[in-house]
Amino acid sequence: MGTKKVKISSVKRAAHLKSKKAPLSKQQQQKIKQKREQLSSKREHGQNIFSQKAHKRDNLAQRKKQNKRQSLGLHNELDVDEDDDDIGGDLLLDNIADMLDGDDLALLQENKRKRKTKAAPVEEQQQSVGLEMAYATASKKEQAAQKIKVNLLPIKSRDGEIITRTTEVDYVPRQKHKAEAEEESEEDDEENENEEDSDDIFEDSDDDVVNDEAPVPKQKLVSTTDLLIARQQEIERQKYRIGIICSGILEKPEDKMRNFNALYELMNEVNPETGIPNLLAVRKLAMISVTEIFKDILPEYRVGQVDTKMQTVRKATLERVTFENALLQQFKKFLQKLEHLTAQVNKRGGHKTPQSIKMASVAVQCMCDLLISHPYFNYVQNIAQLLVYMLNCNYGTMRVAVNQCFRTLFSNDKKLDMTLFIVRRINHLIKSKQNNVHVECITCMMGLKIKHVNLDAEKENELKQKKLESHRQRLLSLSKKERKRRKKLTEVNKELEETRAEENKQTKHHKLTEIIKMVFTIYFRVLKNDPTSRVLSAILEGLAEFAHVINLEFFADLIDVLNRILEEQDLGYREQLHCIQTIFVILSGQGEVLNIDPIRFYQHFYRNMLVVQAGKNHDDFSIILRTLDEVLVKRRRNMSQQRLMAFVKRLLTGSLHLLHNGTLATLGTIKQTFQLTSVLDALLDTDTTIGSGRYDPELDDPEYCNAESTSLYELSLLARHYHPTVRRMALHIANGVPASGEGALPTDIGKLNAHELFAQYDSTQMAFNPTIPLPKQGEPKLKRGRQMYLRSDFKQHYAKLLKDARTKRTMSKKALQLDFLSALNRQ
Repeated sequence: MGTKKVKISSVKRAAHLKSKKAPLSKQQQQKIKQKREQLSSKREHGQNIFSQKAHKRDNLAQRKKQNKRQSLGLHNELDVDEDDDDIGGDLLLDNIADMLDGDDLALLQENKRKRKTKAAPVEEQQQSVGLEMAYATASKKEQAAQKIKVNLLPIKSRDGEIITRTTEVDYVPRQKHKAEAEEESEEDDEENENEEDSDDIFEDSDDDVVNDEAPVPKQKLVSTTDLLIARQQEIERQKYRIGIICSGILEKPEDKMRNFNALYELMNEVNPETGIPNLLAVRKLAMISVTEIFKDILPEYRVGQVDTKMQTVRKATLERVTFENALLQQFKKFLQKLEHLTAQVNKRGGHKTPQSIKMASVAVQCMCDLLISHPYFNYVQNIAQLLVYMLNCNYGTMRVAVNQCFRTLFSNDKKLDMTLFIVRRINHLIKSKQNNVHVECITCMMGLKIKHVNLDAEKENELKQKKLESHRQRLLSLSKKERKRRKKLTEVNKELEETRAEENKQTKHHKLTEIIKMVFTIYFRVLKNDPTSRVLSAILEGLAEFAHVINLEFFADLIDVLNRILEEQDLGYREQLHCIQTIFVILSGQGEVLNIDPIRFYQHFYRNMLVVQAGKNHDDFSIILRTLDEVLVKRRRNMSQQRLMAFVKRLLTGSLHLLHNGTLATLGTIKQTFQLTSVLDALLDTDTTIGSGRYDPELDDPEYCNAESTSLYELSLLARHYHPTVRRMALHIANGVPASGEGALPTDIGKLNAHELFAQYDSTQMAFNPTIPLPKQGEPKLKRGRQMYLRSDFKQHYAKLLKDARTKRTMSKKALQLDFLSALNRQ
């Protein structure tokens, strides 16, 4: 086969020939070598024209001098270096001067003068060097005594004012590092050479602080005072260092990611670089500072992994991805350190010391802050899982911190993903521990915002599916035109649902349903398997809180279980009140359809109404108030007249033993009951012959205590109460709860319900409502009393005796002493 010729364009050919390297000839190589030597000589001698002229003048004078000596025949004798042998040269010139005259003698003397003036610049140079050294020493002393002002982090006062702070520190000059980098590139076609000048590179201003280059004191501390002073100085120094590092990171986190390592070293028990143990206060401060930095710089979204090697991204995107990856690595490293601190006290056989327990408590608080501030960032589920296990630790402060954290998260969580995850982990923890957990594992779920959740939604959906199936069968029998019209209508309805965000609502409702199912799974498991557990009180409190969303199928069984617990278990008054509240919430809602007689629950509630008093358990009166709303307000039509009067009478009797806010809440409930029914007006009548029998306040059955045979005498006592609002409310009820006229309440008090009165007039914060007025300033006026006499004739005898006694006193000049009894007997 013959070769095939291919035509190539002139442009491609020229580019090919240019890129092809031909071997150089010997002449070209010699020219290149000469040019390199010329460039090196220029670099040595410099390119300054003045320096070149100076060299030319020196060379010219030297050649003239050498020619003159050669003409005199002295080239052998003067072949000595002038700089090394000045004295010998001068003697030689003096001997020659004796043999010369005229112009030759003048030339020799001129050379001698030049030799003498040559030593003068050397002395001046030595003197100038001494002055420069003295100036450098003085400047160093000034720098050592110099102080500079440094701005500290601002603080915020209680009034919201930003206060700036400054301090004076020793001046430390920046260390200067010189690096000479010379890059020469030669091109064969152009034969040029480029040179880069050296630049002065300075270190960052806070690198010395980050690297902790402060000198370690070598003083040997012996006394306790010196140790305390050194400890305080070390704490202040590390505070300043941590402040500088944190401000540098917050200023530009993209370039300061490496500074996190300095803070991590301060968190360790022993500094790995110096080998010196870190103080506990410094470790806590470093941990809290890192937490605050992450709270500020962490993004609100979840960072994804982007492989920049496999795909091409823009420069801005590359910088953002690099920063996010570095931030994620530092966050992961910080969480590992926190987990290590908590593992020392949470695991069996851990190194439990007072210092490790304090560090673990701070670590738990830091994780709680990170979970609340960024609930959807990377590794947050790991934080939540660790905090769930800390709910069951042996340290109360950690359990309280995690409990409060979960309550705050449950109330602020909008997506409900993290809430569902935490509730599932709590369920797994309680199940694995066989219900032997601390109370905080149950009480934290009280913060769930569950209001309108229908657990029967699945059954309703099944019924709806059957209806839709029958409707579809009817649609199949329609004509083609009608089916087309139905299809368009369905598409329009679907678009409307999308615009109304119906899908998001359905997803949120589904998550709420899953959460409440998990909660009731925990509650029912404890009630069924371990009714004597120590978390029974929290379980009953949770049932009372979420009883309005319990499935209708469980009502009858749940009431039987609660009744059995009330009858058989030795419960406290708080657990009994929670049981009764749960039962009445069930019976007041969907449980009205159940055929259950609640008389035994009325008796339990009537018996426990007087347990709460103005002592430590006064706050538990809110449980009684919530139960009274269900008993006296919502179920008033299902109660007999005698039972209703008995509850009102006992409630008013118990108000005498409460604080003023509890008394106001009691009177508010009674006022509302008076407004809703008229059968209670008989209790305002003081005629006790109306009823049958005699009122027995000690009987525990409200049906047979004969409350209609008594009156509300407690209102007369409350009308003289120390609180003005209580007095006004008692008179209002005693007058028959009038809407206007005499005894009517002001609008701002009459519109409040019992719960609002209990909270608004609470004085636990040492604040009295209304404010107590200050007494008026002034001296009290003393009124002179009037003398009273039982016998009308005694006044005359009394005046006569005083007159005689005064006359005798003036004569004897003695003190007035009078025996009225003996004087009256003589009369």
